[in-house]
Order: sequence, then structure tokens, then C-alpha cells
Amino acid sequence: MATTKTLFSNLNSLLCNGIISEAEHSRIQKRIHKAEAQAAEAQLVADLVPELQAFMVADTQYKISDLVLGVMGIKAPCHGITETAEARKFRDGVAKPRMIAALDLLGASKYGAGAQTRYSFGEAAPVFETSTE
Repeated sequence: MATTKTLFSNLNSLLCNGIISEAEHSRIQKRIHKAEAQAAEAQLVADLVPELQAFMVADTQYKISDLVLGVMGIKAPCHGITETAEARKFRDGVAKPRMIAALDLLGASKYGAGAQTRYSFGEAAPVFETSTE
């Protein structure tokens, strides 16, 4: 795939030669920036997976706030701190979604919903008792 610099150079050439309009140039430029941002975010999430594997113990259920604290070092109010609106916005809007995406890449199991959601991996298969009477 071409580098971003090459893409922008080619895009500018198309604009200068009158092949595309200014509106098309802006639209394509936004798409390139968006794709770059998505690739960077995907790399950040992928970088979290090994740290997450090292932190999590198999057959143990974790709250998302405990995983964010253990892997990223970001405390939540449940850990006894008073956080600012800006810190809460970052934790809820950036850190938690990244952690959840890393958990999905890891293939972790999800139990519960809302504030009661717990994540774990490596559970042993449930044992079902059979009645042979």
C-alpha cells in the first residue's frame, strides 16, 4: 500500500490538474486521515493484548475498571479517588473502549451487563452432572 505522503501527493496532483474538484479533494483527504487514525487505534489496541495476557489470571473474573487500572494504570472512583470531568471522559471514552477491544482480540468471555459486567479467559468447561438412576 502507498504511504500517506504518496497518497496526498497524488491527490494534490489530481486537484492541480483539474481532474477532481476541491470538494472531492477534501472528502478523499478526510478518508485518508480517518483510515490513518483507525490504523493507529488498532495498533494501540493490539499493543494492549500482551500486557492484558500478562495481567489476567485464567479462571478469574475481572471488572473493567480493575483491568484498566492493572494494565493502563488509570484509577476509577471505585479505587478511592476523586476524578475530574476530563479524567472521567478519557477513562470512559478512550481507555475502557480500548480495553474492551483488546479483550475481544484476546477472546475473553463476558459475563453480566452494565456495571456488573465481568471479563475472564481460560475458563474450564462447565461440568454437568448426569443422573443415572
